[in-house]
Amino acid sequence: LKTLGMWYRLSSAGRGIPISASEMAAAPPRIALYGVGGVGGWLGSRLLEAGSEVAEVVLIARGAHGAAIRERGLRLDVDPVGAGAATSVQAAPGAAEVYSSVEEAIAQGARPVDFMILAVKTWQVAEAAAAARPLLGDGGCVVTTQNGVEAPQQAADVLGAGRVLGGVAKVLAYIAEPGIVSMKAQPAFFHFGEAFAADGSPLDGDAAAAAARSARAERLAGAFAQCQGVTSGIPQDGTWPMLWEKAVLMCSFGPVAALCRAPLDKVCGIPETRALLRAAMLEVASCAARAGHLEKDKGPEEVVDAVLATLTAQGTKQPGVTPSTLRDVVMGKPSEINELSGGIARAGRKLGVATPTHDLILAALLPQELRARGEQPYQLMGVPGGAPHVRADAPAE
Repeated sequence: LKTLGMWYRLSSAGRGIPISASEMAAAPPRIALYGVGGVGGWLGSRLLEAGSEVAEVVLIARGAHGAAIRERGLRLDVDPVGAGAATSVQAAPGAAEVYSSVEEAIAQGARPVDFMILAVKTWQVAEAAAAARPLLGDGGCVVTTQNGVEAPQQAADVLGAGRVLGGVAKVLAYIAEPGIVSMKAQPAFFHFGEAFAADGSPLDGDAAAAAARSARAERLAGAFAQCQGVTSGIPQDGTWPMLWEKAVLMCSFGPVAALCRAPLDKVCGIPETRALLRAAMLEVASCAARAGHLEKDKGPEEVVDAVLATLTAQGTKQPGVTPSTLRDVVMGKPSEINELSGGIARAGRKLGVATPTHDLILAALLPQELRARGEQPYQLMGVPGGAPHVRADAPAE
């Protein structure tokens, strides 16, 4: 929560361009959420709360969670984080079309959608984009929400660049139990815009900010402008700068904390570990600069030092803050390490920027990542249980 809030205060994405209701198309858009976990549950709940005159909502939700939503409706519980009483947003059963898959939606005669928001894990983007294709209407597109800088291109490789909007979601939310999503009131930001030119190349240069706006991006922004609990809009400085700006923090703090098994205050407070985090951040900012997507009139070191100073102050105020990558690694779950540090390493090779810190982090965490995914299981001789860490579902001894 604090990490995302800090990123937003530091970012140019915080100046999202507001869209008035009069700019919306006459007919409300059909918006599908592919995945109804933290991000998808939050956005879907807020759209449903706004009403069918704002958007027709389609939820692709599997298993017990999807079954509970069909039976009882989707509920969003909001923790105000010390700023008032907790609140809940309860959608009535039937307020949204709910399907376990796109295939089921097609079989039941669901009409095409204008937008499919891909609210899945980073490593599931290509699969989700392919699954979304049959439900996209003429001119319909997917909207990415993932950390890192690769999701828009991954979706474009599957669907074509003309079918993709690049987005960033910042929220602390999770499935509390089937049919119920819990979230902190802040941060709650969702920004998006065009990511590619007509020829399929990533938008860059001085025209990128203006090109991020389009009729369809404005239409989606118009819908979210009428939702409570969502700060949304089109990034003023362009889509790729927004993605890279978040990556300086999210692609560095999570991997470094996971490697060190340490919370924010320790990562920033121990000089040697702080230097490791700064090196990781500087590699991301250097890639952004080489790609032409760093904040205007600022160099990589200036950007990194500003982020690091804010992180350090926050770690002092709230000891123990941990990123999801650390929690996943410690609990033996699949993590986003290949999309965070791995994504920066791949970007560095493409851009000609050395990324030794991210190369090292990926190499160090890759064995247990492959173990967590069941691809290369192993046991550690001499370690109780033979495990390198404690799994979330491990039985108590």
